[in-house]
Amino acid sequence: MPNRPYKYSLPAVLPTDPILLDLIPEFTSQWLKDLTVTWDEIKARADIEEFKRFGHTIKGSFLQFGFRDLSAVGKEIMSDSEKEDWDEANARIKGLINTLEELGSRT
Repeated sequence: MPNRPYKYSLPAVLPTDPILLDLIPEFTSQWLKDLTVTWDEIKARADIEEFKRFGHTIKGSFLQFGFRDLSAVGKEIMSDSEKEDWDEANARIKGLINTLEELGSRT
C-alpha cells in the first residue's frame, strides 16, 4: 500500500536562468493541468505505454528546470508502469500536484 499522498519538497533554489525563472508560472500551470486532465485520460484508457511515457516526460521536463528530486518521481512512475501499479503512480502524482500548487503560490 503506497504512502498516500507522497510528500515532496520544493527545490531549495529556483533556477537562476532568468528565462527559466520567468517560465515557472507557465510550467506550474501546465503541469497541474497535465497531472489532472491528461493523467485521468491515461487512466481511463488504461494505456500502459502512455503511462510509461508520461513518467518519462515528467522526468525530463522537471529536470530541464533543475528540479532533480521532482524529476526522480518521473522515473518512479515509469517503474510503476512496468508493474502496472496505477495506485502507486496515482499517489505519486497527487504528491506532485500538492508540490506544484505550493510552488505556484510562491512564484
